[in-house]
Amino acid sequence: MDADLLNDRCYVDTNVFIYLFDTASGQKRETAAMIYRALLQSKRGCTSLLVVSEWRNVMIRKYATVMPTQSRRAFLRLLGVWNPATITLTTIQNAEALTAKYCLSPFDSLHVQSDLDQSCKYFLSEDMQDGLVVDNRLEIVNPFQ
Repeated sequence: MDADLLNDRCYVDTNVFIYLFDTASGQKRETAAMIYRALLQSKRGCTSLLVVSEWRNVMIRKYATVMPTQSRRAFLRLLGVWNPATITLTTIQNAEALTAKYCLSPFDSLHVQSDLDQSCKYFLSEDMQDGLVVDNRLEIVNPFQ
């Protein structure tokens, strides 16, 4: 991953936060930690309450032994520093157009619209099409390739 892109506003998808705690993910965990630290320090990291909710769900369902309740609560407080964006009805309505235009899933289009609403230049995710440029202003980047 090109570390220079972390100098711009980046929306961080759920999988980046999950890899921070996945002890079996090796290099992905290291990359996620580097992204997290760099964006936290520069204050250029963005996310949404949708990401926070998805992260919490995965941590409870798949990583409960690695991430017990007290640890989850502590990390949720840390995520508050990122000022996660709220998904509003307008976000959902605007995401509808993205779903059709870019053949995105309903949830992916919500993430992308939230990213656009926060004026991010990059969307860091391994779950979407690497290199896709949305509305000539947002590039999806798989940081784990």
